[in-house]
Parts: sequence; structure tokens; C-alpha cells
Amino acid sequence: TDMNYLVDPLKALMEKGGDVPTKSTFAFPSDATAKDFMDIPTLLAAFQHRSACLLLDVAMQLQSSMGTSSAQQAWNDALLAMARASRAHASYLLLRDFFNGLRDEEQKGKGSCLGPEEVTVLSQCLTLLALYWMDKFLQDFLQIQCLSSSHIPLMREALLGAMTTLRPSAVGLCDARDFSDFRLKSALGKYDGDVYPAIMEAARRDPLNTEAGEGGVGLGYEESLKRLIVGGVGEYHASVGGSKEKQGVSGTMSRL
Repeated sequence: TDMNYLVDPLKALMEKGGDVPTKSTFAFPSDATAKDFMDIPTLLAAFQHRSACLLLDVAMQLQSSMGTSSAQQAWNDALLAMARASRAHASYLLLRDFFNGLRDEEQKGKGSCLGPEEVTVLSQCLTLLALYWMDKFLQDFLQIQCLSSSHIPLMREALLGAMTTLRPSAVGLCDARDFSDFRLKSALGKYDGDVYPAIMEAARRDPLNTEAGEGGVGLGYEESLKRLIVGGVGEYHASVGGSKEKQGVSGTMSRL
């Protein structure tokens, strides 16, 4: 059932034919604005057609290669295209299920585990994720002509707008799982946001800094590091015919 969404766009592509059969039958209009890129159903349509086009691209490559090489070689040659199509398919499924899940929660009303505010913020996350992927895999959308070069500044304007909209909720989203500082085991995750003093304090408590060796230097310095950074590690000799022949100097000769 997860593949059903491909049926209609694939039929349209194959019926269209033409010189570029993998050109998307969906495209953003030439007069599109940044607001058009914030519409989730429109973004889902773009990802749906991307997946269909890349799948058809794999089929065409296999068909072409099998005319001049073995089935095994044709399959191997198409692996990169298959990976791209698989990634496109997985991206669409994740976005679609994210969208459907939010819509289902909205329809439950008071019986939902999410309030209106949570649904709004998660919808903003969905929009940001879709735009992030569209920007990251921009070449796919340009290849199928779902986007044109004139759309790129608009899409990136929408991406920046999505980040700006979501920013006030960023801390709350990060803390939503209520991980304790003990479980995070990281100074960067402090509940109060006082990060940099915490990093310094964590460094002071590190055994490498608290348990100094002879001369006040860290453990392991004398055994491992000193010979690498003070005077080099000496000359390297390789055995040639039972005798050692000088082959040059290994390591660094710095005097730090």
C-alpha cells in the first residue's frame, strides 16, 4: 500500500511520453511566491512526483543498459539511481505519514493527545523538514523540472521563514523529552542553558586534568606524546638484505 501513491504519477508520465519522459507532471508555477513553498500539500505533491520520476528513471536506465550488457551488469550500473529513488521514496513516506498523523490528531478534537498549540508547532517542524530536504536534494527537483532556477531564492526564503517561525519553540522542542543532565551526560544539555561555564567545569573534573603525572603534566604525556612532539622520534631504518639502511626521519621534528 505504501507504493500506491506512485500509480497515478507514473501513469501520467508514461502517457505523456515526449523527449523527457521523466519530467514531472507537477511543477511550481512561474509566478509562485515564497508562501507557495510553505503549503504542506503542495510540498507533498512535489516529493511524490520526485519519487515517481526517479523510479521511472531507474526503469529506463535498466531497459537501456540491458540492450548492451548482461542483466547483472545493468543492475549494478543502476545501483546509484536506485539509491536515489529509494531515498526519494522514503522521504515522501515520512513526510506523508507525518502529515497524516497530525491531521488525524486534529480530527480527534478533545480526544487527541496533542493540543492545538502542539499540532501547530509540529506542523511547522514538518514544513521545515520538507523544505530542508528540498534544498538538500535540490538537484533532484531541478532534474525533473518540478522547480526552475527562478524558484530557488523563493524556496530558500521560505526555508528561512520556517526557521524563524519555529525558533521561539526550539528550546521547548529540545526539552520535550525531559532528559535529565545525568542521562544526557553532556554539559551542552544543561537545563538552565549555562553552557560555557559548565564545559569549563567539566574539563576541570576530567581525570586527564585532575590526575597529573610527574612535573604537573597530564597522564600519558611522558609515555606517548612527548617523544612525538619534542625532538622527533628518531630515524627510521629498514632492513635491506640483512643490513639496516637509513630511509629518512619519521615523525615530527618540532621543538614545541
